[in-house]
Amino acid sequence: MSIIATVAVPAAEFPLGALADIDEDVTLTVETTVPTSESVVPYFWAPASAGDAIVDSIEDEPAVATAGIVDETDDHVLVKVTWNGRVNGVLESIRERDAIVTSAVGTDTQWTFRLRFPSYEDLSAFYTNCVEQGISMELVQLHETVSPGSTRQFGLTTAQRELIAAAYRAGYFDVPRQTTLVELGEQLEVSDSAVSQRLRRGLATLIDSTVLAEQSEGGDGSSTGLEYGFDTEPEPDQ
Repeated sequence: MSIIATVAVPAAEFPLGALADIDEDVTLTVETTVPTSESVVPYFWAPASAGDAIVDSIEDEPAVATAGIVDETDDHVLVKVTWNGRVNGVLESIRERDAIVTSAVGTDTQWTFRLRFPSYEDLSAFYTNCVEQGISMELVQLHETVSPGSTRQFGLTTAQRELIAAAYRAGYFDVPRQTTLVELGEQLEVSDSAVSQRLRRGLATLIDSTVLAEQSEGGDGSSTGLEYGFDTEPEPDQ
């Protein structure tokens, strides 16, 4: 089962850290592509107002062979980067572990990547690689992927999914509410305390796997499984 990790890296420790030299605040968004070569990040979108300055700045980076604008919209330009043989650090570690960049956003202070790894072992090796190279790495978010037919869709247990569905159908989320935790507990034959805890954990997991998983920028710095040997198994339901 593949693993999706969101990691944050200081801009100065990434090959495109030259953004700090741009006069205005800019944000780069990587254009995700199906990998067809060893190039990890070949395209990204930048504000049109700073496009030329960004290209000039990036071309001065030692790891960049060429950079140029290949497309544009009213507000943004698409920049293509060709990396030379001296690419190392984060990009090389991503390539070595067969990780896929599903999204990435860069500012003058930080780059945030959402990466899909084939396994926990590949994620661990990626992290170790970066640490050994002196790259400051923060793991913002970590979760396993699930198949469309899995009983753990969106990371929810069966009990959590059944409770959220029952609460929705009974009008618990309506304004005003049409049912109570006590009534839900009676319906599912569990205590209202267990209903409350299970509902909170289920909603937190659902938000983490959907809303927060799609955000491109860094997280809140909360602790993750990386510091604890990837111990990311959910707590048992009450």
